[in-house]
Amino acid sequence: MTPSPTLAAALALSSALGFAFSTSFQHLAAGRVHLTVTHPLMVLLQLLRSPRWLVGSTIGLVAWFLHAVALNLGTLSLVQPIILLGVVLAVVVRSSLERRLPKVNELAGVLVTVLSLIAVVSVADTSHQGSDAPTVAMLSVAGVGVVIALLVTRLANQLPRRGMAAFVLGMTAGMLFGITACLMKVVGTAVSDHGVPGFLLTWSPWVLLPCAFLAMSLNQRAYQLSRLSHSMPVLNVTSVLLSILLGALLFDESLPTTPGALLVQAIGLVGIAWGLYRIADAGSRTHVVAD
Repeated sequence: MTPSPTLAAALALSSALGFAFSTSFQHLAAGRVHLTVTHPLMVLLQLLRSPRWLVGSTIGLVAWFLHAVALNLGTLSLVQPIILLGVVLAVVVRSSLERRLPKVNELAGVLVTVLSLIAVVSVADTSHQGSDAPTVAMLSVAGVGVVIALLVTRLANQLPRRGMAAFVLGMTAGMLFGITACLMKVVGTAVSDHGVPGFLLTWSPWVLLPCAFLAMSLNQRAYQLSRLSHSMPVLNVTSVLLSILLGALLFDESLPTTPGALLVQAIGLVGIAWGLYRIADAGSRTHVVAD
């Protein structure tokens, strides 16, 4: 596909809206899985029986497709921050599902998050002048990510506090989602080079699927364990930060180099974390009351 930052941004925004609906439905369903179910894969199997979770997942698949196309048209440092708008849009979706108006804390979080995202994107590389990721390097990153995730899955069940376990699982899921975004970019290139049937003969989709499945499993387990504020902010910030770093290391995308640009990006990432925390905390408290 011919690079197009404008189209990539538009598709990323559409994907973010889809993820807003998907996340809202999935969190409501995951919160109803009994805490005696502890393994992430078993949590996922339980959720496969929930119509609400299945609807959310179907919407999520469409959003994921739009995300993949956006990544093939634009850079990771452009697309990934825009995808975070899904969390902001989820405030409206969740409020509608719970038949209430957004809280002041949520609106404050929305404002800070949006402004912070604008700051991060304003200094991002949108030129799409990078290269394809080396196969060995991409496979190595994916392999290390999976090993870390499997170790964290065992560790999380031994942590004394559910909030702490959700935080660790959220960070690990964010790591895997960042790696998955890179793999989606590789798959997009494979589709462009080999066509829809031909790309299935390459390695990339068969590495992408288990990474995405494991990331989603850890995410649902974190949702089940504790309120959104314990996992969602760290998940999204980790995903964006790792995507930007891997974009530079694997795809030769440009990172901000001037002190001013680096400062803007750092402040933006801190602002995103704070804004997401306010959104997630307010939403979690409301969800607990509603239940």
